Amino acid sequence: MKKLILCIFIFSPMIICCQNNQIKEIVFEGETTETNRYVNMLKLKDQNALIIQIGYSSYPIRGLESDLVVYMNNGQVRLYKISEPINDQLETKVKRVGVKKSEYKLFWKFLNTCISQDKFNINKPRLNFEDANLQQVISGGKTYHFRLYQNKKYITYSCFLPNIDMPLESTGFEEKQRLVALMEDFESIIKNINGNNTNN
Repeated sequence: MKKLILCIFIFSPMIICCQNNQIKEIVFEGETTETNRYVNMLKLKDQNALIIQIGYSSYPIRGLESDLVVYMNNGQVRLYKISEPINDQLETKVKRVGVKKSEYKLFWKFLNTCISQDKFNINKPRLNFEDANLQQVISGGKTYHFRLYQNKKYITYSCFLPNIDMPLESTGFEEKQRLVALMEDFESIIKNINGNNTNN
């Protein structure tokens, strides 16, 4: 009996370590002095959860509408819809979307693909380059926002895209194309979840 108890004691920590290593290492852009605000907003117990934000804004018409995919260190995945108004005096709306355990693997598989293929590394100066020709466009458009947070670390990308087809030779076109493709890939998984699940 003593030998059996000893074996359980030795192997239990190894199981815990495997669970805590679900989130692979990401090279972040920078680090703040405080944990990101979404940890408190979403009331997350896991302060080292990875939060990925996919959002769009159309200033001054609309605030930021976004999806938050939360990767927990215990292997769970949570999904939220956030509506952040332009006016700071108005309340931010948060709605949690149900994700089944069987669907966690879809999110984890894509996250690991993004990390292994370095999809989160986009040339920021080129992404935000202001093309003189595009500045002359009067038509509307929207700003794309893609952000990653883990505790105090972060990566943030934003770029405005007008309602026109961008010429291939435009500076930053490849970066914008990469950002849009990354966001659309996340959205395809989210739409699949929304189509099959009932919001909580």
